[in-house]
Amino acid sequence: MLNVYDILLNFQDGNRLYEFFEWNNQDEIEHIKKIPMLRVDSSFLDDILKYNIIIDKKVIERIYKKTEVFNHDRVSVIDYACLFTDGYKVVAIEFNSEGKSIYKSSLLLDEEDEVLEFSNEIENTNISYKKIYKKVDELFLTREEEFRKNYLLKELKNANKNKEYEKINYLYEEIYPDSKNNSNKYNVLLDDISNNYRDCYNELFKILKMVHSKKKTTSN
Repeated sequence: MLNVYDILLNFQDGNRLYEFFEWNNQDEIEHIKKIPMLRVDSSFLDDILKYNIIIDKKVIERIYKKTEVFNHDRVSVIDYACLFTDGYKVVAIEFNSEGKSIYKSSLLLDEEDEVLEFSNEIENTNISYKKIYKKVDELFLTREEEFRKNYLLKELKNANKNKEYEKINYLYEEIYPDSKNNSNKYNVLLDDISNNYRDCYNELFKILKMVHSKKKTTSN
């Protein structure tokens, strides 16, 4: 294990990992004074990125209270946090006392490059862990796509609540032009946007934003 000093982290809840170019001014960026780092194999790092995991209690004990954070005029401590690297990628994870991953962060590009140089100085650590078997699909969406997904779900739910069935039909037929007779359009769209967000929904988002923009202009 090696300590890394003076880096910035943007911890998000366990279902999200924003790359540095997706950080924004509303995020609570933490200035880390010191954090331990373990080198692991690539399969472990892949699982950390794709799943929430629970790691061996022995690792939790090793990293206990070893992460320090600059907090205005004082230094505070994170109980269980660690950087993990396979020599190619670095990710920061915060755990709870049971060893479950609860927050994740990427690093700034230049800081990640520096950390990767240090990673050659340490040997691999074999870590026993188990995956929590709900794959974190949100990790494969950019922050912008995540916003668009939530926007579409809100529009769809509001349309259903307000009995705007023509709007639901329109949204459905934009995605499924060859299945216009489906009587369960709302639920099909709701499930697909929630669990299978893809490029066509980005286009649908643009259409809805355009319609809203025209309505706003007309009303003014």
